[in-house]
Amino acid sequence: MSSRARVAFSRKLALSLLVPAMLTGWVVAPMSADARIQQRLDIAADGTVYQYLCSDGEPTGTNHDRMTNVSMGITFNAAAPTVNPFLSPGTTLIARVPASPLVTDFTRVRRSGELSLGTCLPSIAFTAAGSGFWDGPGANNFAGFNAAGLTQVNLAAPAAHITNNAACGDSVYGFDGGTSCETPDNGAEPTDGFDLAPGEGILFVYNGNLFIPANTAGTLRVAGGGAGFDVNASDLSTDSTQDSDTIAVDVTTTTTTTTTTTTTTTTTSTTTVIPTVGNWGMMILGLAFLGAMAWMMKARRAHLQ
Repeated sequence: MSSRARVAFSRKLALSLLVPAMLTGWVVAPMSADARIQQRLDIAADGTVYQYLCSDGEPTGTNHDRMTNVSMGITFNAAAPTVNPFLSPGTTLIARVPASPLVTDFTRVRRSGELSLGTCLPSIAFTAAGSGFWDGPGANNFAGFNAAGLTQVNLAAPAAHITNNAACGDSVYGFDGGTSCETPDNGAEPTDGFDLAPGEGILFVYNGNLFIPANTAGTLRVAGGGAGFDVNASDLSTDSTQDSDTIAVDVTTTTTTTTTTTTTTTTTSTTTVIPTVGNWGMMILGLAFLGAMAWMMKARRAHLQ
């Protein structure tokens, strides 16, 4: 018995090699001279998005930053997501980075714990191939959305939630309790969010591949940021801080042929064949028979004599 080999064709998405700068590059764009939370964005070849937010401990007198709200918008072949940061000093400090449309499915968002990399934005080697490889100093490296050390944001502590209160605008992530986008100048630091000491940061990883339909070329667009407050050694808020960036990459389709190898099994049967004779065979047999009869009669006469 045998079976026919089947050939399956699948299309896999890869980021265009025409934009290598977008694949490996990143943009840090503080919105003011005192913007102490800084961001780095990287995108892997399959659309996985890496968002790193950190504190550099500036200006002088800052003991740590309190990052209270984060956002990320991702679209594919649709209107570009927007991030609308707002930063204001004064008697009321305001810092927020709403993105629209916000990634609201937390099964697509994971984060690391607080990473101590020595400096806010150290030399981080990023490899864009596949799901990406984010390699920070020491053992701080992450390969893809399911990398060890990443936890779904709403299952980690402090747990993420989505906020659209008046102070924060719409479309930011808060972390435990409420979400602080405003606080009095020189008032107690917010109780929600993360403390980031100088050189510390948090990596957020998004399953951007889920935004790209199979067999479809187009543009993957990303916009996001993080915001919070500079805090002094007395745990008082002294300034507002945020960073936000946007990036877009072209996506192309490539065809990969996958061949399924089929094993053919041959069954051999053995048949016992009984030989048959033709006319010449019958004549030979007849002559042999007559010869045998003559020999027997001759032998009988000799015996009788």
